[in-house]
Amino acid sequence: MEKGPEGVGPGLTGCSWQENGELCMNSAQCKSNCCQHSSALGLARCTSMASENSECSVKTLYGIYYKCPCERGLTCEGDKTIVGSITNTNFGICHDAGRSKQ
Repeated sequence: MEKGPEGVGPGLTGCSWQENGELCMNSAQCKSNCCQHSSALGLARCTSMASENSECSVKTLYGIYYKCPCERGLTCEGDKTIVGSITNTNFGICHDAGRSKQ
């Protein structure tokens, strides 16, 4: 695990970005831009963005996802309402928007 900017403590408390698998408190801390947990009480870890045809989240209120958003170039077709974010029902499937319009 990387050290913080002064070399004290893990990178979680410093400015360095976390690698996949490392603990996180917000997606902004992750190189992948996705901090994910499997349950409300579970620890969150940096995870890769969702690939094509994978489950995804449209948005998050707190910077931690149950399902990561889609990789660049893909769109998440799912519930985009604030209620969906609160109730964790805003899951969808990643699709290549350019390919589906052909």
